[in-house]
Amino acid sequence: MYFSIGIVLIYGFSVFIVPITEDTGWDRTVVAAVVAPIAVVNGLMSPVVGALTDRFGPRRVLAVSSMSMAIGLIGVGIASQNLTTFIVAVAVASLMGAAQTGVPYTYVVVGWFSARRGLALGVMLSFVGLGIATLPPFLAFLISEWGWRFAFMAAGLISIAVTLPVALFVIRDPPVLQRPDRTGGEGHTVRRAVETASFWLMLGAFFLNYFAAAAGSISLPVVLADRGADPAMAALVMSLVGLSFIVMRLGFGALLDRFPPVPLTSLAFLSPVVGHFILLNSEALIPVYVSAVFFGLATGAEGDAIGYLLSKRFGMRSFGKLFGINYMALTMGAGLGPASLHIMAAEGTRYVEAFSIFAGIAAIAPILLMLDRRTRALAR
Repeated sequence: MYFSIGIVLIYGFSVFIVPITEDTGWDRTVVAAVVAPIAVVNGLMSPVVGALTDRFGPRRVLAVSSMSMAIGLIGVGIASQNLTTFIVAVAVASLMGAAQTGVPYTYVVVGWFSARRGLALGVMLSFVGLGIATLPPFLAFLISEWGWRFAFMAAGLISIAVTLPVALFVIRDPPVLQRPDRTGGEGHTVRRAVETASFWLMLGAFFLNYFAAAAGSISLPVVLADRGADPAMAALVMSLVGLSFIVMRLGFGALLDRFPPVPLTSLAFLSPVVGHFILLNSEALIPVYVSAVFFGLATGAEGDAIGYLLSKRFGMRSFGKLFGINYMALTMGAGLGPASLHIMAAEGTRYVEAFSIFAGIAAIAPILLMLDRRTRALAR
């Protein structure tokens, strides 16, 4: 999870934006918006990855994707000679790394753990936060020393050195895949799940929370640069996002095992509202770092909640497919949110309006979750 495609091409991409535009002269808004096709590709592929995981098991899926992701990232560094080839190369890298996401890894944990499932998910997914905290500054260092193209190639080589051995020698398919009928046990089929209001309310909540939280967190290095911070200090803000992400992953996962999960998740989904309000009410540097904590809390909570709530509500029968569909919403939000914020901000001239709109969007997510809870209570 530390080297998942989203860490490099979504969170890590934030430190590439300014160096790429300075080196090439390409339009910054266009470069920043490249996150959108990354998210679209990953999002559309998530249900496919979920179906493949249900069919072949996470071990095989992860082994193949670790190699293809590395090839894709190296290709970005080699092929990016103009803006068009850069966009195409990034989209292809996103496609080739589409299975190096939380879909197969969450399947492994949910399939092996039951009594302490929330804590197990929190521990595993906390390494996403570690990646957010440490990988962008490391990439920023590589960029400053050897350039942004080299940084992409190095990321590809390092990722395969870690993810391929894990897939081959550590990952084991969970017991649900060892059943003779390979149905994955009890639970809803995809068709039955999508006929429920719960499925759509959760899907909307997951999308809007990540849309708002990722828009805030991934934009923070650019916001700091616009406010006069040097590149190193601007990249450091992602470490705060990652650290708060880790704390929330570990703490929230344990809390899910002990408290009603829907109200708890709804409370956590208020964090991006606070983060955007902090940004729109001050133009200083310190509030940007404070907002990073709240954005990290929001993204950290969602990673635990999405697998936990889906497994509790719909079971393991079609978990890979259902998780893939919901992960698509999460990924699309992660890419479309930052791109939308950059467009609304108009290269830093309309930040107040952009942060105000995103605070309102973020507030809808917890409302949807509570509506789901109320709908299910009335159905009983």
